Amino acid sequence: MNVSTESDDSTARTRTSCAEQRAEHLSMLGSKNVLELCVGPSLKTLEVQYSKHGIQVTGNDLEPRWKAYYPKGKWIIGDARLVSTKGFDTVVVAPPLSKGCSGSREGSLCIDEVFPSYYDFLELDTKNLVLVLPGRTLSVKEDRKQLHKLLACVAKKNIWTNVEVVPLADKVTKYVDVYASR
Repeated sequence: MNVSTESDDSTARTRTSCAEQRAEHLSMLGSKNVLELCVGPSLKTLEVQYSKHGIQVTGNDLEPRWKAYYPKGKWIIGDARLVSTKGFDTVVVAPPLSKGCSGSREGSLCIDEVFPSYYDFLELDTKNLVLVLPGRTLSVKEDRKQLHKLLACVAKKNIWTNVEVVPLADKVTKYVDVYASR
């Protein structure tokens, strides 16, 4: 399991520029009420960017320390695989993407190593689903194979009518978002 054991200062956070890019994309999809699963310390950054587009966000994490870290945010503490998505038009699945949750390139995980698994969330009852993948997804041959396997599984579900792969960059590609809509 990729649960951070490091201090609050060393746990990876969503870069502001990437949060801004995701917020713009969610706005274009008509998102108004987003649930960010496995958000950790990034809730505040995402909240600021989403609010610029009239989007409300609720954060989820397994670790209650993030609620203490950012007590003003709306939180659901618990296992992301068990959280109800009722009432949210968009669910963002953003599990830890690196060993130790540091966000370092050296510790970067490939798609199949990420836990919880993206495959656990493919049948969520929501209008829009966003899978936040590691930045290396498009640049490493084995990772691209895993991306194609994941996309094939998304297509097999016959739930999602529109699927789009969008790299989010902050000098380099930090994340690859997969947007799936009904």
